[in-house]
Amino acid sequence: MTRTISGLWAQLSAWLMDARRATYGLALLRIGLGASTVVILALYLPNLSYTFGRGSQWGQALFRDSSVHSYAAPIGWFFSRGEPDELLVVKTIVLMAVAVAYALGWRMRVISPLFVVLWLGFSTLDPVVTNTGHYQTFRLFIIFLLFADTSFRWSLDSLRRTRNIARHGDSWIPPRFGLGKARLPEWVPVLSNNIAAILIGYQLCVIYVTSALWKMQGATWVTGVAAYYPLQVEELTLFPWLNHLAWQITPAVFVASWVSIYGQLLFPLMLLNRWTRILGLVLVTGMHASIAILLALPWFSLMMILGDMVFVRDQTWRRCADWVKQRIARRRSAGVRSRSRPASAGDASDASDASGASGASDVSNVSNALSAPAGPR
Repeated sequence: MTRTISGLWAQLSAWLMDARRATYGLALLRIGLGASTVVILALYLPNLSYTFGRGSQWGQALFRDSSVHSYAAPIGWFFSRGEPDELLVVKTIVLMAVAVAYALGWRMRVISPLFVVLWLGFSTLDPVVTNTGHYQTFRLFIIFLLFADTSFRWSLDSLRRTRNIARHGDSWIPPRFGLGKARLPEWVPVLSNNIAAILIGYQLCVIYVTSALWKMQGATWVTGVAAYYPLQVEELTLFPWLNHLAWQITPAVFVASWVSIYGQLLFPLMLLNRWTRILGLVLVTGMHASIAILLALPWFSLMMILGDMVFVRDQTWRRCADWVKQRIARRRSAGVRSRSRPASAGDASDASDASGASGASDVSNVSNALSAPAGPR
């Protein structure tokens, strides 16, 4: 028993500290959260005053007792409902610029905490708007990502590291975090990154299991009613013809209801095996995609799908990246061949015309010689 526990502990320690895990999934989550922030804020800009600025004072009674007022400093330093709307617009644009840098993975040691502080400060302006489900998940994700090395892949920071290695060779050592001459051991950022991935995965499992348990408490989901009625709500309709088609197929409504319940309930168990993990990811990704399309809730679905990407192994991401590179290389080589073929055909045609003309000239000379009158002998 002791030997078994020691072996499990050794495997866990090796998994946590030997290498960074879920680096591609965390990078994709970083890109998605930063890009979605830019789009969301751009959509808010036309009505920024009425939603977050001085024009939103009509709703003060709704968020007077909100917990956002107890946020610790410096979160409350950057945004205030009492400031001029012009200044609020400028600060929002600054937040959008920081979100762009966050998505690109530029100087993440500075940009990541700055983005978290600015977004949390912005969310205090109107908790009625920014305290919905996907915003809560968003806040948790960006806080967890503070402890992850999100710029390890697909970022400007990783591009800069690659260039430094190419310029200086293997002798170049990336700078480690620390104060003065004191530096953290190499295993500390690795452990921090992996714990962040575990926290994100744990949060997703809590969301899925809790949602499934709530759905099982009554007959609304078991009978398919919970999936049937939202499809007919006009406010949640993105493509009316598609919703009309979906709720008319009764077996599909029942199957979607039961898959939603048990797919979420059993999702943590599906993660224990590779093939069941693939099935679980397909189920929850399909569920969120259908929610985004049929119920017009794209941001909630996007947050959950981006979070689910941490469950995809780095090996799988590398295979997908290699496959894409091969496809692009084949397309380029095919394009080069297609551009070179007409020129070759034209050269061959010119050569054929020249040889044909030469041959015709020779035949004409011979025939002229045979038909010419004989001269004196």
